[in-house]
Formats: sequence, structure tokens, C-alpha cells
Amino acid sequence: MRTVFKKYFLWLPIPLLLVLVTSVGMHLLTSINQDIGRHLTLGKVIWETHRVPDRNLFSYTWPDFPFVDHHWLAEVLLYLGDKAVGLKGLIVVKAFLITIAFGLSFFAVKRRDMVVPACLVGLVSVGILMERTDVRPEVLSFLFWGWYLFVLFGRREKMFWTLPLIQVLWVNSHIYFFMGPLAFALFLVQESLDAKRLPNKRWLLTGAAIVLANLVNPSFIHGALYPLFVFRNYGYSIVENQSPFFLRSFQYPQFTTHAVWAGVVILAVSIAANFRNIRHRIATSTLGLLTAIFAFMMIRNFPLFGLALIPAVVQNLSDLGIRDRGRALPVLLSVILAALIYSTATNQISARLPTLGRFGLDVPVGSQAGVDFVRARDLKGPMFNNFDVGSFLIWKLPEERVFIDGRPEAYPTDFIQNTYIAMQEDPGVWDRERERYGIRLIFWDNNDITPWSQTFVARMKKDPAWPLVYDDGRTLIFVWRDAQ
Repeated sequence: MRTVFKKYFLWLPIPLLLVLVTSVGMHLLTSINQDIGRHLTLGKVIWETHRVPDRNLFSYTWPDFPFVDHHWLAEVLLYLGDKAVGLKGLIVVKAFLITIAFGLSFFAVKRRDMVVPACLVGLVSVGILMERTDVRPEVLSFLFWGWYLFVLFGRREKMFWTLPLIQVLWVNSHIYFFMGPLAFALFLVQESLDAKRLPNKRWLLTGAAIVLANLVNPSFIHGALYPLFVFRNYGYSIVENQSPFFLRSFQYPQFTTHAVWAGVVILAVSIAANFRNIRHRIATSTLGLLTAIFAFMMIRNFPLFGLALIPAVVQNLSDLGIRDRGRALPVLLSVILAALIYSTATNQISARLPTLGRFGLDVPVGSQAGVDFVRARDLKGPMFNNFDVGSFLIWKLPEERVFIDGRPEAYPTDFIQNTYIAMQEDPGVWDRERERYGIRLIFWDNNDITPWSQTFVARMKKDPAWPLVYDDGRTLIFVWRDAQ
């Protein structure tokens, strides 16, 4: 009995690491003023009409502009989840989905006596994942990505039949669906190199089925190829699509970027140390390095690298014969993990890392007080709002169509650059376009730190034609003088 207890006690860091991942994902809903409202509204529209909209739908400026809703299934699930368990329940579900994705990645590579090395790499991965842990459609991408890693890194050929099914769900849930075929293609090449011949029928048929699965979406070929041209009409630079190098000059929190750098170093060292086996690790090493490049291109790609990092490094360490040594390290690691869990649950970590929201199930009110003010005073549009708050207004103030919302791809680039932004920067453009659209109300999220927003707000506060009638620190509301 004592021997069995010691044996399982040495595995204690693994469940503690999984609990840590769950606690990191269990935080307040930080995207309340951003995309979540629009996702819930679109999910409701799709559920009630039984069709996926292919137009902008919510704006009075460009209501019929073509739009590919590549995450419609996730929006329906978010809407149904909100009806069933509320936003607080969705926070819990999201935290467990992230944990499952992490667990699939962690157990992708079969290992023996490698608890400490695997958990140390896992800790770095947790630091990377902190960047993107809110309630968003991409959480489903993490889950599907984790399943691909689990099946491919473990060479679990008996589970290949699940990959096309996962791909059908993925192509309708989030734009990261292209990672599935990409990963399978790399392992298909690896299989050819290992066998020194074409892969067997199971590999070839699965690959063909995965490719065809991408066509099972409302936009057919256009939807399957959408990741290739999504940025052709993308006139607004949002934070999540920026590189960590670009955001550094804006004093964006750098902890997760440091974690990515640590992951890159660990991956590179493991590849170099295991270079004699590189021929048999082309797929794993390439996938790890490729996702690292993606991470440095956009911070939204951090989790792709964070999840791929664990099996890629552990595979190399396994080849090198790295094993646990002694019993002291697992015990010490367990103490460290327990301390991190406690620090996360008591918000000691979130107080130091702005990237991580406060632990708990809090759902902020966002700009709800501003919406209540508009309704109480019976203020009417047309309304000029900023990019940041558009999705919240679609959700909470549906009777007033928005000027713009948080989907750059749902508006012409020329409109965003030469109308929306120019209206904030140039008083002449503002006067011309205000008259054109008949704008009578301005609803503004004051957390917008773009230089054009700062210029616009400062100008409006001095304009007697636009009295500031509401200011709660988060939301500013101005009204046209003839509409007071």
C-alpha cells in the first residue's frame, strides 16, 4: 500500500496542473463591451430564422455588405448556453473546455516517468494561454486543435475517423479550422518519410475526407478558402491581430510574450538536442516552429503555439531518454503548483498581470448604464458610435442600428478609413458625413485609446453644438443641439 501511495503521489503535479489551467480560465467576463453581445445576437438570429446571414445586418451605414459568418455554429452554442446557464455558466464551461484542450495536448505523447519535465513545459504553456481565455468562439478552436494534437502526435490511427467529423464542426465554428488540414499534411509527409513510401489508405482517405469536410459550410468553397482572403477587406487594426513587437510601443502587457519567448527557447533547445532524430520528428518540430511564427505574427495566435509546444517538446525529451530523477522534484513541483492555484484563486496573480482577469464569475455591466440613459431620456438616432462599443449596442440597444461594430470585414475598407476614422480626425469630414447620415446621437466607449478617438472626444467636448449629456467614466453620450 505504501509503495502504491508513493507511486501515485509522484503523479500529483499532473492533476494540480490541470486545476491551475481551470483556475486561470475561471475569470470575469472581460469582453462584455466587445464581441460577446454580437455573438449572442447572431446566435439568436440564426437559431430563430434557421439560416446563417450573409450580410452585415446590424448597421444603417452598410446593412447589405457581404459578410461570411465563419463562426456561426459557435454563436448558436453561445446563445443556447446563455439561455441555459447564463453568462456565468458560460464562464465555467469555457474554463473546462480550455482545460480539456490543455489535457489533450498534455497527454498527446505517450510518456513514462516524465511527470516533472512535462509539467514544467506545461507551466510555460499556461503562461502563453493566459493571453486568450475569454468567452469567445475561438475556445472551440482550442478544443479541436487539442484533439488533432492528441490524435496526430500519438499516431492514434484508430481515431483517424474522428478528424473529418471534427473538421466539419471546426469549419463552422472558428476561422482557425485551417490548422487541422495543415497539421495532418505535415504528419502525412512524416509518415511517408518513415515508411519510405506513400502512406497507407487510411492516411490518404482521412486526408481527403478532412479536405472535403471544409466544404461543409454555408458558404461552400468561399467559406473553405476564407482564411486566405479574410484580410483583403480589413480596414481596421484590432489589438488581437497585432504582433507583440508592435504592441510593445503601446505598453501592452508583456508577460504572455515573455512566456512565448521562453517556449521558443525550450522548443529550439529540445530540437537541437534531439537533432540526430530530426528525420523522424519533421512534423512535430515543424508544427512547433510554425505555430511559434504564427504567435509572433499575431497575439491571438498565442494559444495555438502554447498547445503545440507541450507535445513537441515532450516528444524530443522522450527521444533523449529524459526521465524523472528522485522523489523530491515532484513534491516540490506539487507545492509550487498548489501555491499558484491559491494565488490565482485569491487574485494575487491577476493583480500583477493585467492580461488575466479577476478570478470568479463576475459579469461586468459594460455600457449598460449608458443604454439605460438613452432609453430613459428617449434619445433617438441615427447614432454615431465607436468600433469598440458597436457589438454591445447590437445586443443591448437593438432598436438603434449602429454606425459600425467590431467586425472590420463587415464594412468596406474605404468606409472605415475615409469615413469612420476621417470623421474623428477631420472636422470638415465630420460635418459633411454627420449631415449625410443625419446623426443626432453619439454613444462612445471612452476606453477607446486610438489617437483618432482621443482627438474626436476632445473636440466634441468643446463643441457647443454637441452637449455632453452623460459621462460615467466608461461611456460618453453627446446629443445634437436640436435634439436635446
